[in-house]
Amino acid sequence: MLTPSERWSWTYCQERDRLLLDINEQLQFCSQLAGRQLTEKPVAKAFSMAEAETFWCLRDGLESLNLSDAQILELCLHALAARYYAQHTGHKSWYFSEQTACNIEEFQLVQLSGAELPITALVLQVEGGSATCLLLNDGLSLSGKQLQRCSILRVLLNRLCPVSNMHYLAQTA
Repeated sequence: MLTPSERWSWTYCQERDRLLLDINEQLQFCSQLAGRQLTEKPVAKAFSMAEAETFWCLRDGLESLNLSDAQILELCLHALAARYYAQHTGHKSWYFSEQTACNIEEFQLVQLSGAELPITALVLQVEGGSATCLLLNDGLSLSGKQLQRCSILRVLLNRLCPVSNMHYLAQTA
């Protein structure tokens, strides 16, 4: 598995209209974030020590899932790219049903209840009464809107329920 390096750098590619992470001369990670979604369009912005630290926290949070190293790496990189995401709209809490109040923390695995099976997510940031999450699987909102894996959403904390590993593993089997 790749590990963070001071040689990694963020850059915006106008041709692809995507935020990229240059890993080495042969390898680039292409995020799902387009230029209109970015707070800034970096040009060879070096990967920081704080990002490397966050990478390991994200990896630790995802390791309990039944995922390959490549899948974990991809999710970690999408989560790290989220720091460049400009949240143009408010929270999307109406997409999900209300849950029993729980203590939610950063890098915790949670579930959101939409129209069908629960959607698993990773909490990227908690501030005030809401959390920014990275969706770990596709799903439907209560209104029937198709939500894509690796999407970034902000929701009220009362829409999140901590994931039980046994429940998640049973869903993916």
